[in-house]
Amino acid sequence: MEIEFWPEHGSGPLWHEGAALDLAPLVGPDLAERLVRWNAQFSDDKLPIDTGGDGQWLAEGNELLRRVRLALEGRHTVVVTEPWWS
Repeated sequence: MEIEFWPEHGSGPLWHEGAALDLAPLVGPDLAERLVRWNAQFSDDKLPIDTGGDGQWLAEGNELLRRVRLALEGRHTVVVTEPWWS
């Protein structure tokens, strides 16, 4: 299954075919909790679109993305659509 990493207001940051996924069964409760806490801080000004964004929040997101990819390796592919997610 292809999973998209996309933080959003209230849902995410992991999606499949436009639906937010239940995180704990996918990545375990600890990583799921970290993802929920991080995603809850989302706001448009955190992204480097019109401004430099929030470097600390972006760095944490990239680290969480790395951990998600490790947790799902061999089972699912995690894709991104924005250039600031590595």
